[in-house]
Amino acid sequence: MKALDMQKVYKDYKGKWVALEGPNSNKVVASGKDLRKVFEEARRKGIDIPTVAQIPKKLIPIVGANFISK
Repeated sequence: MKALDMQKVYKDYKGKWVALEGPNSNKVVASGKDLRKVFEEARRKGIDIPTVAQIPKKLIPIVGANFISK
């Protein structure tokens, strides 16, 4: 599976739930603040098992764990 460019999704849908056409797609078929409504709208549009994600309001880089083992 190749990586998807989600920059446009992030730019257009910050802070919202999005339903994607599938796990290998960045095409948004439904969006909104309420997860249940987004899921139901995607189902009405014919997506049996929508891939749903919450887009963060702000991107925070995660580099790794900061610990020392003794």
